[in-house]
Amino acid sequence: MKLRMFSTVAILLVLSFSPAPATAQKIRAASGGLSVIHSLLWVAYDQKLLKKYDMDMEYIAIENGTVGMQTLVANESQFLFSTGSLAVNANLRGADITIVAGGINFIPDKLIVRPEIKTAEDFKGKRIAISRFGSSSEVNLRIALEKIGVKADQVQILQLGGVSTRQAALLSGQVQATVLSDPQATSATKAGMSLMVDLSDKKWGLPRYCHNCFMTTRKFLATHREQAVGFIKAMIEGLYMMKRDKNLAVRLIKKYLRLDDESASIGYDFYIAQHGDGILSLPEPRGLEFVIAEVAKQNAKAAAATPDSLRLLESTILDEIKKSGFIERVK
Repeated sequence: MKLRMFSTVAILLVLSFSPAPATAQKIRAASGGLSVIHSLLWVAYDQKLLKKYDMDMEYIAIENGTVGMQTLVANESQFLFSTGSLAVNANLRGADITIVAGGINFIPDKLIVRPEIKTAEDFKGKRIAISRFGSSSEVNLRIALEKIGVKADQVQILQLGGVSTRQAALLSGQVQATVLSDPQATSATKAGMSLMVDLSDKKWGLPRYCHNCFMTTRKFLATHREQAVGFIKAMIEGLYMMKRDKNLAVRLIKKYLRLDDESASIGYDFYIAQHGDGILSLPEPRGLEFVIAEVAKQNAKAAAATPDSLRLLESTILDEIKKSGFIERVK
């Protein structure tokens, strides 16, 4: 099995293990953005869960979803775990991306600001960090700003990278605001920063939203359906392995996100213990319609699009796994 770590512009780390057997199918799976929920991939990679399906997994860690989608479209990866808005944008450009399993089906991001920002007026001209344009961090930032009456053209939006990089930029004063999820959001507020908007709060009236999900191409499914089923089975098995073994999960969270024990435990409790079962549910059509409407604000081609016209959902993989009794067995 192999691990690749990408920044937004360069490979950061490559670890190679022993070569796969000649009969094993090599599968590259990428993270688009790095947060605790991506431990679904880390545990499958760490525990070599794809071996039982005659596959050798190469994991590619990428700090933002935009670059992750580029690898999927180019067939440099066969699966991407990232935000659903990327599939919308890619398919509007003629790609054939489809969602085969869920993840976090709401927006966990919070708009965290430096203490001097107290009102919407204070945002004017301020620097706000995202990972990269087109990523979930940009989409969620725009939603958060809109909720408090701030127009995106009133601020400076900077592409700085992953969640830990953005947290450091906020704490150092390089930027005045950013969107963070837990545990970094909680850590930032403990360090004196202020919570301005929590998009997971029901008071904002947001629908069940495709914050992240497992995506592949329909071309891959047409020729490698058995491998696709095996891959998603491995992700599900990894989830329940972590639910049974918090120490394993915390070890992986610390390794990939470089967090301390307390922060890793906070992230585990929220993402894995409470919300990890989201992998078993595809995004709701209403949530995808919301995503398309957000994309349409930046891309006019999305105005007439629907989840069906973009062929965003492929339910048959999860349906087959559920009907087989596999989930009850791994639980």
